[in-house]
Amino acid sequence: MLTLDTVTLFVTLFLINAVLTLILFTFWRSQKTHKGFSTWMLSLLVATCGYFLFVIGTSPMPFLLASTVPNLLVMLSFLMRLDSTGKFFRSRGLPRILYGILVPAALLLLWFTFRVDSQLMRGIIIAVILVPTFLAATHIALQVREPGTRSLRYSFAAALMVTALLWTIVIANAIFIPGNHSLGGPDPINQIFFIVTIIMEVLVTCSFLMLNMARSQANLQESEERYRNLADNLPDYVLIHDGMVIRYANPAATLTGGSSRETLAGQPINSLISPADAGSSGEFIRALGSNGPPFPVSEIDIRLRDGTVRHCQVKTVRIDDAGIMAYLSVITDITERKTAEDALFRLNKKLTILSSVTRHDIKNQLMALSTYLELSKEILGNDPTASEYLTRGMMIVKTMGHQIDFTRIYDDMGTTAPVWQNVDAGIRRAVAALPMRGVKVSIDRVDLEIYADPLFEKVSYNLIDNALKYGGEAMATIRITCHETGTGLVVTCEDDGAGIAGEDKARLFEQGYGKNTGLGLFLTREILAITGITITEMGEPGKGARFEMVVPKGAYRFIGRE
Repeated sequence: MLTLDTVTLFVTLFLINAVLTLILFTFWRSQKTHKGFSTWMLSLLVATCGYFLFVIGTSPMPFLLASTVPNLLVMLSFLMRLDSTGKFFRSRGLPRILYGILVPAALLLLWFTFRVDSQLMRGIIIAVILVPTFLAATHIALQVREPGTRSLRYSFAAALMVTALLWTIVIANAIFIPGNHSLGGPDPINQIFFIVTIIMEVLVTCSFLMLNMARSQANLQESEERYRNLADNLPDYVLIHDGMVIRYANPAATLTGGSSRETLAGQPINSLISPADAGSSGEFIRALGSNGPPFPVSEIDIRLRDGTVRHCQVKTVRIDDAGIMAYLSVITDITERKTAEDALFRLNKKLTILSSVTRHDIKNQLMALSTYLELSKEILGNDPTASEYLTRGMMIVKTMGHQIDFTRIYDDMGTTAPVWQNVDAGIRRAVAALPMRGVKVSIDRVDLEIYADPLFEKVSYNLIDNALKYGGEAMATIRITCHETGTGLVVTCEDDGAGIAGEDKARLFEQGYGKNTGLGLFLTREILAITGITITEMGEPGKGARFEMVVPKGAYRFIGRE
């Protein structure tokens, strides 16, 4: 039977471990923790269960539960602490196979409990596992090179070392000094053992908890330093303000408003913004403060300290700055880009005008040439050779006219922003403009819209026109269907006509390839490519043509219209 004092000490161990488990659990739920923390917390819970079984071991119960199981739980808890120490300091835990050492330990404990009742051998078995565990954890903690946590690591290692030394002394005392050394015996070293164990239990767990807190603090400081360096070295202007007054400005922004950071911090935000944009900037800030919808990147003009105005792009978001609601604005100088864009726009406008005038003049000349060829054919109509040459010349003039018309369409591609377009409506307009000769066109979704160049309607026209020209007289149906995949939406245009020969597939979308102008499918591919849509021909010769267009995610939608 355990004496009252020993029971009291076991109860104290149980309560202390329970309280430490609760403290670590609360910290784990409310604070950031690192690798190994949860393992240490679970080890305390396991030890608590073991000490609880020691306490209730005084009541009538199986002897196995009263001795072997609690001892195994205590050994498991300290193996878990070694595992936790490795995870925390080395990011590498204890190999799972080492937990298997508890199996022979359990067998030996059972042997020296039922076959040979030896308190000393049971103590030696427990010490053989616990002492190396303490020493290994001590070694791991001392090998780490973290100057900021040296004192905490030393206290952590010292508590483990003292516990290992205490176990060694207790076992040596039992081996070399005859007498009753059981936990309930009169040996005064047992009381010292319990008291020191309790103190070390608290010290090592508190040290581990504070090591977690110190690492979190170090990580926070490292993160703050990293982002401070990032903001200080960015070429963009970074401002933290409350909508009225600047609270922080990075060096790049400081150069716009003064010679030192103090000359810009504390100044009104409007001191940087040109008077023309001050009103719209104030409305933007007020909208942000009203918890309205997020705003896209906007453009403003910044006035430098020398009076120069720079065109900039600004992104502003709400942040928490030391517990105070503020705004973070990142301003990018795009003056050079805007200048280049304006110059390019003016140049393109001049080229467009020149191209339009030239195209108009050439069309007029071709019309005149076509008229003269028609008149010449009427005059020389009795000469077969001359008539044939004149007919070919007229065909060349007609082809040149189509090619010039194509240049006009090609010039318009990409000059206007893409828009959402209903596929069904575009197909209906294409059908109305083509000689369908009884061919039926069906589409499975009337609510499909695609985000594409305004010339997208030309795609439907070209695909249906291509089917009518090359599908053959037996063709009766053109079907447009769609289905979603992991990469986007596949829109299929297929017919039941003659199909496309295998040797034509490779060059199908090349400019100039085909029996007529050779521009329809080339133009189709170019229009789709503007918004990232691809097109391929997947049909089988003799079974009809099958064009598949892959629309990327975000470039299509179903509007739910009947």
